[in-house]
Amino acid sequence: MRIYISGPMTGKAIYNQPAFNAAAKRLRKQGHFVVNPAELSAPFGSHAEMAASFSEHYRMLGLDEDYLIHTPSACVLERTRVARAVLDADLAAVRSCDAIYLLRGWETSRGARKELAEALAHNLAILQERNP
Repeated sequence: MRIYISGPMTGKAIYNQPAFNAAAKRLRKQGHFVVNPAELSAPFGSHAEMAASFSEHYRMLGLDEDYLIHTPSACVLERTRVARAVLDADLAAVRSCDAIYLLRGWETSRGARKELAEALAHNLAILQERNP
């Protein structure tokens, strides 16, 4: 089965990559083809690379990041554009799968809720991570 992993990233340490990677490893051991968004976003740059890129833009403008978060600017618009591109790629990946695997805490993630809605709209099987 082709399975897409979905769960919270934003606000988590290193974007919750250990949880995504551990789930991918378990599912692959079971013989599934796994689409892991922690791996999928690599063409857009790692989260660290993206953060560094935005920080460089802030420094070039002579503004601190806190100011830019609350002020419309090219940097904030660029961050939004990249985030939308990543989500678009994730939703396309969801559509390519047979099932979605929801990590614990998926309910708190706007992106995961969008991915689940996409999965439901395309009749994918819904799998959930069990509590430890």
